[in-house]
Amino acid sequence: MNIQKDSTKGQQGYLQKWVNMWQGWQRRYFIIQDKFLVYKEAPDAKTKCTINLEDADMHMSANDALKMVISYAGNTFKLRAATVSEKVQWMDWLRQAKAKKAGLASVTLPLEDRKDSDEQSKTTVKSPDPRKRSKDEPKEEGVTAHISDLETKNKELVAILKKRFTQENNTLVSHITKIYSIQNSMEDTLTAYVARVQSAVKDEKLKDMSEKLESECNELKAEIVEALGSAALSKSRHSLPGDKNDKSRKSDHAPQEDSKVSAEEAKAEDRKDEESSSESSSSFNDEEFDTANEEEISKNMSNSNSMEETEHRMALPAKRSNLQKVSVWRVLKDMIGKDLTHFTLPIYFIEPITMLQKVAECLEYEQLLRKAGQCGDSLMRMAYVISFLIAQYADTVNRTKKPFNPILGETYEYVTRDYKFFSEQVSHHPPISACHCHSELYEFWMHTHMKFSFWGKSLEGTPLGSFNVFLKKYNERYIISRPVSAACNIILGTMYIDNYGDCVAKNQSTGETAKINFKKKGWFGKHYGDVNVSIFDSAGTAVYELYGKWTDYLKIKKLTTGEEQLLWQRNERPPEWENYYYFTEFAYQLNNLTERMKKVLPPNDSRFRPDLRALENGDLKLSAAEKNRLEDLQRAMRKQKEKDKDKTEYKPAYFVEDDDPITKEKTYKFTWKYWKDREAGSWKHLPHLFY
Repeated sequence: MNIQKDSTKGQQGYLQKWVNMWQGWQRRYFIIQDKFLVYKEAPDAKTKCTINLEDADMHMSANDALKMVISYAGNTFKLRAATVSEKVQWMDWLRQAKAKKAGLASVTLPLEDRKDSDEQSKTTVKSPDPRKRSKDEPKEEGVTAHISDLETKNKELVAILKKRFTQENNTLVSHITKIYSIQNSMEDTLTAYVARVQSAVKDEKLKDMSEKLESECNELKAEIVEALGSAALSKSRHSLPGDKNDKSRKSDHAPQEDSKVSAEEAKAEDRKDEESSSESSSSFNDEEFDTANEEEISKNMSNSNSMEETEHRMALPAKRSNLQKVSVWRVLKDMIGKDLTHFTLPIYFIEPITMLQKVAECLEYEQLLRKAGQCGDSLMRMAYVISFLIAQYADTVNRTKKPFNPILGETYEYVTRDYKFFSEQVSHHPPISACHCHSELYEFWMHTHMKFSFWGKSLEGTPLGSFNVFLKKYNERYIISRPVSAACNIILGTMYIDNYGDCVAKNQSTGETAKINFKKKGWFGKHYGDVNVSIFDSAGTAVYELYGKWTDYLKIKKLTTGEEQLLWQRNERPPEWENYYYFTEFAYQLNNLTERMKKVLPPNDSRFRPDLRALENGDLKLSAAEKNRLEDLQRAMRKQKEKDKDKTEYKPAYFVEDDDPITKEKTYKFTWKYWKDREAGSWKHLPHLFY
């Protein structure tokens, strides 16, 4: 033990003392002198504090077997001994020193461990002061008898203390044993729980694989049935989906080579389709837009695939250049407080993607809409739709560069086995990209009209239109407002993208609503990515709560039962994504251009932009030159129109501007004509924008 007793200096030794949360427990040297407790950093060091034990309260900690607590003059001193016996020894000393005020006998217990030692302790008794001895004091014989009596009482006291200490020690050992037992039980329970979770994950993966296999089997069955009804069936159509040896299988962007049937058979089939299909009930599918062709288009393209397995890209053609640092302030100082839709950025501030393609990035998590389109619970459908909106912002992490502004009339398509997406630049000033996506289960549409402003430290974009989803099976339209997106730390610090603000979602058919809160990062970044959603039934009662981070995951909690489950998880980042503009694997595919695509895409598709292609290939000089050439070409076209005094308003090729009957906002309705032109290969009415 690090304690000792000195007849001149009193009891002394080392104890641990709690200093503060930064320094924690520190070793200090303590001395008990008369009724005072003194402590230093070392025996020969200066005194740091003196405590008058007469006015102090002392007790042992109930939570720590080695800790003592002394309260004095409004301060609390927490001390720890090395062993339980050492703590008890110090407590005895402290109580003895405090008891001196009342003139009680000072009894010092031995320093040996009381738990294991059978040796009785010695007693130190205060000797009477010879100067205060009275005349009637007994003689030497009386003193001897008095001392013998004290020794007997001392033995009894030691026996009582030893018994009490043994009982407390046994109780402590019992508690520690229980703690270890509980800990082992918790470890066993946790191990079993992890095993169950891993098994559940495995089962879920098997379930997904089973569903995918079943879907492919159904598609193959449909192909075989169609093939048996055709006399001019080519052998290539009997190949299995995804067969690498099937070189004749069509990609999504390849010409359709469906077998020919007679006109009578085609008409009969059309009549059959019309009778069996239900009317599209979307509020945007007015009769004037000839929506009857939607199902025909879907049928003709149902077997299409966006690109073959061998064409799937795992990176861009070239890594982004490590340019010298550019004076951002030199470029942006004239932007403060201005509308940035009229401002042109240099090429080193741009990523190799257009706004038309960037809008399509939300389809990385398209499976959320498919789940919504098949879910029987209307509030869970709301949860899936909102999750789809939130998940698209995961792709904005570290994406501090701006996409290319599309040229007026520029288009883009992205088609897979599950859905068909189309977008078009419908306005130049302000720049607006309109998009529409549809599948057998849903439609969604939106436009990118935003108000941009630069305020010195951040570049904010405020959306001016809603995000719309229509679930066909349930005849439900969802209207959702969107958060503010901002590029922060433009001038100083590390630039980052943040999305924040309050949004509202509503199911127009059921009246169910949701409140969405994207939290702002703040000074210390504690809430970066935090998002919370409350989903209410038609009576206004909160039923579900969504929480998580738009950067990573979303969980849903049922408020009545407390049940929770993972609703969405961000996909893994591809290797070296920081060298490829922080693109996801899905984003790598958006600008992929194969020889088959070149034959069927319209000439104004974003994939044909020379400045975009040059930047993707790593040629910044060529990209900047082509970007300037295209901008000059646009200006020349506008001047020519002014010179010809042509005041006709520009009309998009595949969207019609109109007012939304519910939100009263300006919106753009898709006419479905694009898919007709694509099937016919008719692009003559479209301008050649890039050359």
